[in-house]
Amino acid sequence: MAYDNFTDELKAQLNIVDIIGREVTLKKSGSNYMGLCPFHSEKTPSFSVNEGKQFFHCFGCGKSGDVIGFVQEYYKLPFMEAVEKLATENGIKLPERRSSGPKIDYDKYHGINAKAARFFYNSLGTKGNKGLAYLKKRGLSKETITSFGLGYAPASGHALVDHLRSEGVSDDDMLRLGLANNGKNGLYDKFRDRVMFPIISTQDKVIGFGGRAIGDYKPKYLNSPESEIFLKKNNLFGLNLTKKEIDKEQRAIIVEGYMDMISLYQNGIRNVAASLGTALTLNQARLLCRYSKNIVLSYDSDSAGINAALRGIDVINAAGGKPRVMNVTDGKDPDDFVRAHGKEAFLKLADNAVPATDYKLKLARRGFNLKNDRDVLEYIDRVVPVLRDLGPVEQDIYIRKLSSEFGISDSAIRMAVAASGDNNKLVNNNAKFAGSERAVRDSVRKAANKGYYDRFEMAFVILAMHDPRYIRRFREDGIVFGSALADKILLVEESLCNDPQTAVRGISKEKIFEALDPDEEAEFAKQLESIQTGPDDEAFYKETKAGYLTGKYRDEKAEVTNNIAVAEKMGKTEEIERLVTRLMELDSLISKTMEESNA
Repeated sequence: MAYDNFTDELKAQLNIVDIIGREVTLKKSGSNYMGLCPFHSEKTPSFSVNEGKQFFHCFGCGKSGDVIGFVQEYYKLPFMEAVEKLATENGIKLPERRSSGPKIDYDKYHGINAKAARFFYNSLGTKGNKGLAYLKKRGLSKETITSFGLGYAPASGHALVDHLRSEGVSDDDMLRLGLANNGKNGLYDKFRDRVMFPIISTQDKVIGFGGRAIGDYKPKYLNSPESEIFLKKNNLFGLNLTKKEIDKEQRAIIVEGYMDMISLYQNGIRNVAASLGTALTLNQARLLCRYSKNIVLSYDSDSAGINAALRGIDVINAAGGKPRVMNVTDGKDPDDFVRAHGKEAFLKLADNAVPATDYKLKLARRGFNLKNDRDVLEYIDRVVPVLRDLGPVEQDIYIRKLSSEFGISDSAIRMAVAASGDNNKLVNNNAKFAGSERAVRDSVRKAANKGYYDRFEMAFVILAMHDPRYIRRFREDGIVFGSALADKILLVEESLCNDPQTAVRGISKEKIFEALDPDEEAEFAKQLESIQTGPDDEAFYKETKAGYLTGKYRDEKAEVTNNIAVAEKMGKTEEIERLVTRLMELDSLISKTMEESNA
């Protein structure tokens, strides 16, 4: 059975009342079941489950959906993982996924990594082990070592290879997972004389390792190479242990190193994760946002740490999160600080973390004497790009702050922002955003989503350069561009398609540049560098279309939910029924779109 039909059969075999009833106490009330909403705090039940329509809706917080949507929201899972969880727990066989490549035996690879993790952990217990001595020197308790499954890779060079061979693991699989290297004399251990940190997914699978050298081996830190089961950009160290606390606290603290994360955890700070020694990626930020959108960055205060924080801010914003940046004082890293000053002192620093915009504006002050008028002018010029990227309400707040601090009229700063780019169209909220509170809220939401959709539209036109046949697909699939630049490029591409050779060779960027003005050319060139379509155009199109359309559907869901709240206040029962039906349709469209992208 294909996945695109399976979810309908899955929902047909499940009763939403039974599934939700495992987590929420439900009582019959008329034709529905009512209970306390699991998604927000309340004393009076407002969470309704309709058995006939197999649909839930909370009249308090507005959350709604089908049985798959409930599992996604309650367990913080993406669509496909929610489907698999429901099927597995209810004894329903999953269909084989369609794939053009060979089938990957994930269970086998996870099992091999688990064997390696146990070997490293057991090696730590050998008499006089210097890995254990190192961890004790760093102040780690036996309980913490056990919780994280820390271990030691012997220095001999063949200990792990010999052990895994004795467990029936093939040389090819060891090489594929990066547990061994191939030398002149055959296989040898990749990790030697290192303290080992198993990297475990949020599904509690060992997917890779990090190793910290004890001797003179270089590099100091060594990670597993990327493999079928390990992509650094998709995972965070320690999140398997801390995801529930992050969800409970509604705040995540992100640090750079393994030891920073482990030390904070040992000292009672459990809403923390580490970014695997790399700059925070978009997928990591999206993973965090499943549990909390409030993300505090705790990086070093050197230039590398500052750059990592600035990149992290942009990535978290792109993922829909709310970034803040904390300053660990005394020039210490989080590990040093919490060991010296304790949990409460560190949490106080986290509580005082500054919003991303404040952090950027503070950094921009470096090198200026702001008692000097000329330096003030240069400083304002420097922060205009920061202001330009803000939504209208936040932009207005910071313009007023700068106006008050430096005695410059807010209209002058608005004009500077307006002169710097097209985003100034959102600045003058006296006229454009006049009206009801709802009109303001909708305008803010659309402003925040503008960059989100612009990037998808750029991805579409870049794909059409490689294969112009996709232009017709855009039209057939109902994709309508809102970005003036993307729309202009698409029109250029359509005009160039009249050349028969274009369909075969694609469209060169030079041909498109000819039709753009210098600013447009510069922006498009930047997008060409940052957006990579990959080897499979069709897979890229499906993924891009899914992100674009689900965003549109979710925007409409937000509007429909607002309308339901208004209809409830006005007692319009028929209108509520109509809107709830539309919510169900939108959930179905989202599910269908996600299924198609995974097919």
